[in-house]
Amino acid sequence: MVGWIYVFTILSICGRISSADSGYYTAGVVEFRPAVTGGNSSQLLEENLLAYLALIKEANGTTDIIVFPEATLNTQLQLTAVPEANTNRSICDDDGGVDEKVAPFLRELACAAQEAHTYLVVNVKERESCHNESLTCPPGGHNIYNTNVVFDRRGAIVSRYRKWNLYLEPYTNRTSEPEYATFETDFNVTFGHFICFDMLFYEPAQRLVERLGIHDIIVTKMFNSELPFLTASQFQQAWAWGNNVNLLASGASLPTSGITGSGIYAGRHGALARLMVANQTEGERKLLLARVPIWSADADPVVDLDPIEHPLQNDLPLLQQPSIHAFSSSLLPRIPGTVKLYTQRYYADLFCEFNITMVVKGKRLLKYYYRIGATVNQRSYEEEQYSKIWVCGLYACRNSSVESCGMLNVETHREMVEFTAVQIRGKFVQSNRRLLMPNSLTESLYALQPTEMTWLQEDHSDGTTSAQVELTKPQELLAFGIYGNYFDGDNQEDYDKGTGTTNHSSKSFALIVLLIIVIFVN
Repeated sequence: MVGWIYVFTILSICGRISSADSGYYTAGVVEFRPAVTGGNSSQLLEENLLAYLALIKEANGTTDIIVFPEATLNTQLQLTAVPEANTNRSICDDDGGVDEKVAPFLRELACAAQEAHTYLVVNVKERESCHNESLTCPPGGHNIYNTNVVFDRRGAIVSRYRKWNLYLEPYTNRTSEPEYATFETDFNVTFGHFICFDMLFYEPAQRLVERLGIHDIIVTKMFNSELPFLTASQFQQAWAWGNNVNLLASGASLPTSGITGSGIYAGRHGALARLMVANQTEGERKLLLARVPIWSADADPVVDLDPIEHPLQNDLPLLQQPSIHAFSSSLLPRIPGTVKLYTQRYYADLFCEFNITMVVKGKRLLKYYYRIGATVNQRSYEEEQYSKIWVCGLYACRNSSVESCGMLNVETHREMVEFTAVQIRGKFVQSNRRLLMPNSLTESLYALQPTEMTWLQEDHSDGTTSAQVELTKPQELLAFGIYGNYFDGDNQEDYDKGTGTTNHSSKSFALIVLLIIVIFVN
């Protein structure tokens, strides 16, 4: 009824290994295919719940925390109340003191956390009753929220978070102000958590890291991947690396809709476990486990990087970055042999420098064309939600046209270009609300590990930041570069204070300087 249940385990995890003294904890994130057809809403909820419970049981008591993804349990036809955090009361214990509006499925999950002796994070559709006289109460007398719920090992709710940045959720409400959800654990780790689209904004995701100092982050997701720089695992790894935090990301698995992507990441130390489901029509229900280092400013932990040899994945419907045409870009040559080039490029206040060596193989048909590009561009998402992206990047295109960039090529018989050396440097304007990230993507739809690339970032007294990403092993690439997110347009405040000089909403400030030296060796 629930289909095959997949469990990926790391051999070194053979029992309860985490404690405050060990310096590690054991985490599980679930890539989960929700039941969407084959029954009414009650039957679909029951199938999802049984699959959740089976995956928790399959962890076999080895985990300290398990995370399930966004929007894969109940729907707005099967809502539940979610009580406020109360560490003194387990909602598994039905002693009459638990809110009767709490749905039975939520109590079952609390009991599962208690039985497995694990912290448990789930995402639900929540219904909250409110007073009609309140300015924030809808006419129906209740709010519907997209909500994370965290249970401790006893089944008590220790944290609740209601999604702030909604994306294509017309019947979902949001709180009057963003919530900053954190919880402490018995293994000496404090987590912050948020939901999917939040990850692209300062509130509340980036604030948890920068202002609250949280080093272990949880995100529940139903994420539509976008080429060339924002596919799910690629973005997760870049975000964790740029912030140098542990990230537990659990994703829904609906590959025919381009929705997939889960992983466990140890900041600048790399990906410990990850999954992108492509080249297939059905999603997966799979538990990823990893031994995660407890963050310390003084420690350089030993980590077990993702050991899986990921295959090429060409068949996944992906979004295309809508502003890719706004990049100031140049097409790289495709003449057979070794090609070396050096390029400098200015775009408004952004300076990019590219130093590339690539091997164009023989006379066979090549799978991709490549462009190097730079942009400072306002990125709109929905309604008034936007940010400004600053990018220095190398990216693949189906053909020579700009419009084909950020699109997969499903033809498998063509050759890939091999990049033997790539160094991309950028000089960025400083901002109080900004994140610079190393960004990479291979045909497997995963990012490169720290064993395959390096990242450097340094602030300067002149109000600029230098960033550099460099390839350390030959690779066949879909994207490589520096991705900067200047959140919510707040960098305009910095310009007003004199740390920036240009209003980048106008493309008329773009200036391009291009110097290329090409050497061909047949």
